[in-house]
Amino acid sequence: MLATVITAAAGVAAGLTIDANDDGVSRASAAVGPAGRSGAEACGSAGAAAISAVDVAAAGHIYTGELNGTETKADIGHVTGSPALLSAMAGSNPAAVQAAVHGLVYAPRWHIVRLRVLKAGRVLADVGGPYIIAPVTGTLRWHGRTVGSYVMSVQDDIGFVKLVSRFIGVPIDIYRNGSFLMGTLTPAPSTVSPGATVTIAGRTYRENVMQAGAFPSGSLQIALFEKEPAVASGSCATVRSAAWGSVVAHIAGRFNPLPTHYKDLVDLVRATTNGVAFVRAGSKQLAGGAGPARLPLSGTVTYRGRSWSVFSFEPAPPARIYLLTPKE
Repeated sequence: MLATVITAAAGVAAGLTIDANDDGVSRASAAVGPAGRSGAEACGSAGAAAISAVDVAAAGHIYTGELNGTETKADIGHVTGSPALLSAMAGSNPAAVQAAVHGLVYAPRWHIVRLRVLKAGRVLADVGGPYIIAPVTGTLRWHGRTVGSYVMSVQDDIGFVKLVSRFIGVPIDIYRNGSFLMGTLTPAPSTVSPGATVTIAGRTYRENVMQAGAFPSGSLQIALFEKEPAVASGSCATVRSAAWGSVVAHIAGRFNPLPTHYKDLVDLVRATTNGVAFVRAGSKQLAGGAGPARLPLSGTVTYRGRSWSVFSFEPAPPARIYLLTPKE
């Protein structure tokens, strides 16, 4: 998914500061101006919930990509179109099935992290890692006849933890059946619940919890921990826009050198946020398509018949990255 990854952040965005937390991940916190600048009421204590909602939405987009992204669809095609696997399933040849599944999982340039195939409910082969997230299932057919089924995933738990940590910049822990599996916030809370707070190493975090699929079935609890921010003086729309901008800043920080990966950045931002991104140097369009004729550094803009909040920053001047998110 990513090009060359770097460990440093992309730089400091306009109205954005990067701070390193004790848990080892960076989180960008937005500095928002007075409410009177936008004519809206201050978000106040509701800012924490606004930021948390953005983080959960971004994690949800990452998870959805693991379920039905381009890479997943391609790997489903590899599995359902494998003559070696399908013919072995049709012939009920366990050794050949095992060899075919092993070949699919360890094929160069593919990213199947685990594959299980079944016939009449009986597992014939199961190859891959132990802690897997986002399984997809389907039917195996050979010459028009159903010969079995499969459970497949392109992502493991630790890979998902890394994506969330790097793209969103918050600590994350994964639980199964109420027990901690792995994560970045340690010591991990024994239990988590949506909206609760927990204090770890002197820091207070808000717990945001989402559900995900475990392999081969069942569910995982994904807990994101948002450091409780100061009361927001800007509007909630400004807070949300800056929180999405924080996600984009973290994504930009993974590319080195960034200028050669603007198109990759735009594609990844669109898959991870609920908005659209553009890269421009003055009036010159570098990535993201035509977009609005004029883009403010912040505020709002009308595009495609609707109003969007604008967040922008300059990680590699003179190029500026603009993120447009739907204005609520």
